[in-house]
Amino acid sequence: MSTDEPSRTAESHDHDHESDRPGYPTPAAMRTESEREKTAFVMGLRVGMDVDAPDFVGVVDVDPESDTYAELIDTVEMPNKGDELHHFGWNACSSSCHAEGLARDHLIVPGQRSSRIHIIDAENPRSPEIGTVIEPEAVFEHDLSAPHTVHCAPEGKIVISMLGDADGELPGGFLQLDQEDFSIDGRWEADPGPMEMNYDYWY
Repeated sequence: MSTDEPSRTAESHDHDHESDRPGYPTPAAMRTESEREKTAFVMGLRVGMDVDAPDFVGVVDVDPESDTYAELIDTVEMPNKGDELHHFGWNACSSSCHAEGLARDHLIVPGQRSSRIHIIDAENPRSPEIGTVIEPEAVFEHDLSAPHTVHCAPEGKIVISMLGDADGELPGGFLQLDQEDFSIDGRWEADPGPMEMNYDYWY
C-alpha cells in the first residue's frame, strides 16, 4: 500500500502550501502538485503458510532515482503470530482538515484474524518501526472484533470497520481511535441500523 489517495506519503508529509492539511486535496493530487511516491508499504502474510513466523509489513523503494529502486529495503515484523494483516491506512490524510498539528507519519495496521491493531511509526518511511499495539482484549471491550478497513476521518479521528462483534458474530460495527495518542474512543456509530454485514467502506 502506498497511500489511500494519490497524495504525499510520510516521506514528504510537510503541509500543503495551499492549506494546513497533511496532504493535498484530491483534485490537486490528480494534477501535478503532488510529489511522486518514493516508498510503498506492502503486507507479507504468513498465516496459512508452512512458515512459523509473524506477518510483516515490507518497505519497497519506488524512487527510480534510487540505487535500491524496486527493492525490498526493510521489513517490520509483527510481534505476534497469526494476525492476518489486511487493509491498512494512514493516521492522517486530507480529510483531517479540522485537526491541528497532525502529520501523515503513522500506519494503522489491523490484524483481521487476531483483532490486534498495530501502530507503526513511519516518520522515517525507509525504516519504520512498531510503536503501539492495541491488544484484542481492548477491542473486545467495545463488542467488536476482526478489524478490516482503516480511514482517517475529520476532527482528529481514525475509524476502522470491524467485521464482527466480540464473539465473532455479524454484523460488527466501527471502532474509533484518537489520532494523537491512538487510544480507543469507543464505537463510532450511534446506531448501526439494519446493517447485516460490515466490510469495506468510504465516507
